[in-house]
Order: sequence, then structure tokens, then C-alpha cells
Amino acid sequence: MKIYRISCARKIALMVLVSFALTGCFDKGPDTGPLKTVDWYKAHDDERQKILKLCSNNPGELEDDANCINALQAERAQSFGKPKDIEW
Repeated sequence: MKIYRISCARKIALMVLVSFALTGCFDKGPDTGPLKTVDWYKAHDDERQKILKLCSNNPGELEDDANCINALQAERAQSFGKPKDIEW
């Protein structure tokens, strides 16, 4: 009976190949689209509100998303110093 030994380099190559093959198997979650700047979100209120709604609906997956952070910063900058309605 012959015993085949797999070299260390072949084991590493096999692990890398399997890793690349599995990369596309996992869903990344909702996509917020191409990266936009804080200034862009300041100029586009509708898009900013849309992204903020998406991000606040799924904070577990999207709290570190760059578009969520930029939209939130733009919202803070736009609302700074404006009076808020207080319900009694």
C-alpha cells in the first residue's frame, strides 16, 4: 500500500483555492451603492434620507458602512443649529 504525502506548499495552495471558491458563497447584506461624500449628501436631501432610513433599519450590518457614516455626518451638519419641534 502506497502512502501519498502532500507537501506543505500543496496544502497551502489547496486552502487558498478553497477560500477563493467560497468567497462568493456568502451574502454581504444590503448594498448602499457607490461611495458618496458628506458634501454630496448635504446637497442631495432625498438620497440622504433614503440611506439614513436603510441604515437605521439594519444597524447590525450597516453601522460601519461608509455611506451610512457619511449620510449621518451630513444630516448632523445640516441640522446643526436648527430648532427642533418639541411635542408636548
